[in-house]
Amino acid sequence: MPKPLLTDEVIEQAKQDKKNLERRLQRELEEDTEIAEKYDSIEKNLSKNAVYKSRRIENAKAQKRGKAINKWLFIVTLIVVLLAVAFFLYYF
Repeated sequence: MPKPLLTDEVIEQAKQDKKNLERRLQRELEEDTEIAEKYDSIEKNLSKNAVYKSRRIENAKAQKRGKAINKWLFIVTLIVVLLAVAFFLYYF
């Protein structure tokens, strides 16, 4: 039986490595102003792109949802109109 790829130890080790890397990066940023400025500009650009992408995705989802709602609303309205016409033709 093969050993599972993600064990609790592997996940915990990855978390510890991430924390250590973040601490080391923070220390380096505090010591070197040139790297700090470069990192800040890159981080600012990434955050702007993430917001733009998120808005674009949300707008696309809203448009898709709107199209689906309009389609079903049209179908329901058409059925109601047909039933009303059939009712009036049958009784009058």
